Amino acid sequence: MKVGFFDSGLGGLTVLKEAIENENLNEEIYYLADTKNTPYGVKDEKLVKGLIEDNIKYLVDIGCNPIVIACNTATSLSIEYLRKKYENIIFIGTEPAVKVAADTHMDKKIIVFATSITIRQEKLLKLVEKLDIQDEVELIAADKLVEFAEDANCNNLNKEVEEYLKSLISGYDLTEFSHIVLGCTHFPLFYKNIQNVIDEICPKNNIKIVDGAKGISKNLINKISKLDNKNSTNNSIHIVTTSVSKVFELRSKQILGNQKLQFEYKLQ
Repeated sequence: MKVGFFDSGLGGLTVLKEAIENENLNEEIYYLADTKNTPYGVKDEKLVKGLIEDNIKYLVDIGCNPIVIACNTATSLSIEYLRKKYENIIFIGTEPAVKVAADTHMDKKIIVFATSITIRQEKLLKLVEKLDIQDEVELIAADKLVEFAEDANCNNLNKEVEEYLKSLISGYDLTEFSHIVLGCTHFPLFYKNIQNVIDEICPKNNIKIVDGAKGISKNLINKISKLDNKNSTNNSIHIVTTSVSKVFELRSKQILGNQKLQFEYKLQ
């Protein structure tokens, strides 16, 4: 069985890592990253929809099923369209773990970090409305975190990342909040930085940082278990990019650790 993962860049590797390490994903994996066009979150929506459709077609054509849209921006823009177009493909989307936070936020508020496109899309807004927490959620565009994540020097940018995070939340009283939801798969790469900033600004406040990787991974394993050809022995990981990027190869190895990775290219 071939399992597909798609993201504009590195972010979806946080979901893949969770699935491999904690949910025992053991299939032939194709992770497709649109390195030529990342980041998506600040681009024209019509352009991004075309890029998503082109890349998903590649995964479908090589026989991937199920396919994880390991990108909040791509999920919010295109997952409903993709499900209608490819009725026989199981698509697993990614959305901010707002419900997880809402279930335990008590009388406090929730911050959601996401990309600009995700914040504008109805999918997230409808989720907040469905949970009836419109007055308890602050949506904050944190697009620059994607750029930091894709930087080859990312591990040495802690000061810059934390200064950027401070600028995003400087206007808020953190004592009013119980959770920060990471609404982009790139953002868990900065979990420690976010925690550092919280501890500095509001050291006595127990703000929880949540993301959706665990829920997505469990959903994927559940879907795989129900498919007929679930007994895979080809547990390889193919990293496919839309440009030749040694930086991406380096960062992939850093994020996934000791996994044996095969790098391939889908040049555009």
